[in-house]
Amino acid sequence: MTRVRDLQPGQQFVLKRSGDRYEFIGHKRDTPGGTQYVVLRSGFARPTTLHHSCHIIIKETGNG
Repeated sequence: MTRVRDLQPGQQFVLKRSGDRYEFIGHKRDTPGGTQYVVLRSGFARPTTLHHSCHIIIKETGNG
């Protein structure tokens, strides 16, 4: 099973629980709450964060 913590910056993925599409931006270490995994949800302008163990499906590049 693939999780958010396994991604490289720039990878696109679908969150299994909701079906929403995201792009992984990167991670911020040494924050008060620990490491934050920063993502950009498709159709939204502001980045947000996801929990490191969220289950995801990596989108293949190429044919849509």
